[in-house]
Amino acid sequence: MSSSVTAPSEPASPMSPERLARENLPLAKYLAVEKARSAQHVDLDDLLSAAYLGLATASMEYEPERGIPFGAYARTKITWAILNEMRSADPAGERSREKIERVRVADEIVRARTGRAASVPELAAESGLDADVVVKMQVLDEMVRTGTSFEVQFEGDDSRQPVDLTDSVILPEHAVEQAEKQRMLDRIIGALPDQMRRVIRGVYLDERMVKDVAADLEVSHAYVSKLRRVGLTLMREALDAWENGTVPDRSTATKAAFFDGVFGPVAVPSGRGARDAVSSSVDLTGLALPA
Repeated sequence: MSSSVTAPSEPASPMSPERLARENLPLAKYLAVEKARSAQHVDLDDLLSAAYLGLATASMEYEPERGIPFGAYARTKITWAILNEMRSADPAGERSREKIERVRVADEIVRARTGRAASVPELAAESGLDADVVVKMQVLDEMVRTGTSFEVQFEGDDSRQPVDLTDSVILPEHAVEQAEKQRMLDRIIGALPDQMRRVIRGVYLDERMVKDVAADLEVSHAYVSKLRRVGLTLMREALDAWENGTVPDRSTATKAAFFDGVFGPVAVPSGRGARDAVSSSVDLTGLALPA
């Protein structure tokens, strides 16, 4: 009677740091986008840059023999990197951030009413702040948003891989619905105000540098960053309303015009049932962005 001996299998070799980082990029993007929802004083690209740095650090320092899943280990490193970026990018402080937000809201109100950039006296009247305080808050706002710009770090680097717009708005665990959401994204982008739509299209869809988009629009780098930030916020609100069947906030003229363009002036999305209605009754090809 013969017997056979099976050789023990070789233990799986650990992943290289490069592969760990590459396969966990969606986690870094997700954490950065989630933090950007509440930390509007920091540019999304800065948070993404910090998240990638945290992921790279985690992949190089990870010790699989300790038995900790890499995802859990990386999440901690990424979160700390994002928090450090927020602290370093915020010279304003809590009180000044509140004033900065008042100036931002005042600027949006004046722009919606007049169709042009607000003057300092108009911002002062609308926000209830003194004119010199408005000027100071504008300076701080620009410092906060552009002090460590992602574009400046990669300026002249043709190897830069731009952030995909869908990844910036859609959470990784919803990837199975990505095609459906992409159709809705086309509709949402088409409803954005002209300059905002051109910024979103230029940076995320045409993969252009922010400085080039700014040159085409004849505006500052900081203003393009602001348009992008506000645009992504509006897009997230529209996606949330579509996904959850909630009523979007139409409290300003800009928001009302945008959500009217997405959902119609009367119709309100009603959860998953609204998806079929949008997909079946609206010709999405007619909502394609201008060439």
